Amino acid sequence: MKRFLFLAVCLVLIFALPATTFAGPKVRWKVGTLAPKGVGYAKQVEDVLTPLLNETTGGGLELKVYWGGVMGDDEDHIKKMRIGQLQAAGLAAQGTVLACPEMAVLELPFLFNDYGEVDHIRDTMLSDFEKYMEVQGFKFVAWIDQDFDQIYSTKYPISKLSDFARARFVTWFGPLEQVMLQRLGAAPIPVNVPEIAASVRQGIVDAQFSPAIWMVGTQMYSVVRFVNPIRMRYSPATIIVSVEAWDALPEDYKEGIWSNRIRTQRLFVADTRRDNEKCLEAMISYGVKEVRTSPEDEAEIRARAITIWDDMADELYPRVLLDKVMAQLAQYRKTQAEGKAAAK
Repeated sequence: MKRFLFLAVCLVLIFALPATTFAGPKVRWKVGTLAPKGVGYAKQVEDVLTPLLNETTGGGLELKVYWGGVMGDDEDHIKKMRIGQLQAAGLAAQGTVLACPEMAVLELPFLFNDYGEVDHIRDTMLSDFEKYMEVQGFKFVAWIDQDFDQIYSTKYPISKLSDFARARFVTWFGPLEQVMLQRLGAAPIPVNVPEIAASVRQGIVDAQFSPAIWMVGTQMYSVVRFVNPIRMRYSPATIIVSVEAWDALPEDYKEGIWSNRIRTQRLFVADTRRDNEKCLEAMISYGVKEVRTSPEDEAEIRARAITIWDDMADELYPRVLLDKVMAQLAQYRKTQAEGKAAAK
């Protein structure tokens, strides 16, 4: 009788346990990112991505995230993924292009007018970039946003073409940003991301393109004096996994993550955009002075900047890819214009 009662109690306890207890094997991924813990992108990882992984793997996939560049910059993250020291990374725009050079096409100055256009290209061309990413040895889990990066300065308001020549711009993005700044008359100073904040505080550089979340997360808002929110450049961010780490996952884990990735991506993007807006508003309220570029000055900056579109084609990204992006944008803009005309 005692043995029977003991067995009965065990069975009751077993079937009372949550379903996640019976998930597949426990898998632990080490993830590198420049995002500071608790701010912006890091919040989305904790509030959006982690719950999805728990839901789709029954808690079987655990992330050990190294926040704030603890494992180096994005270049370091990619190198460590290739040798198995990291299994995944949340990459800023620079790292995105290092992992998938073709994605440089998305960072061309004045390519996008707004997030509606970004979303259209994401919806229609995600599979193209997935293929490019896989060739490099990475699984493209999510295309998220860094921001429409703003121009920040510690010395001078930068609102017209001639202002670029007197500013010492930090460049960290890679060759596309460096060439763009040179075309605008600036003399860019290359600095690795983990050293940017110190370089600004020490006066080595005095201007930069940056997402609002990063300026708040690194407390750079207390140093800069001016911000120009001109939508001069869209910057993508990405979450990638090494193909080796992905292939090692149980099939049900992969199926669950992949089938929910678009929903998660949209939630992540919506939260990031909201947080970037709030961060920009908070910095202006704090005392960072907002400067605006007139339509005439913007046209002059634009004319100079977009010369790199053709010049960098087939060097940083395939020309056929640029042509496809432009064709998709033209169709989207036509549809939007027709919709507005019909609504009048």
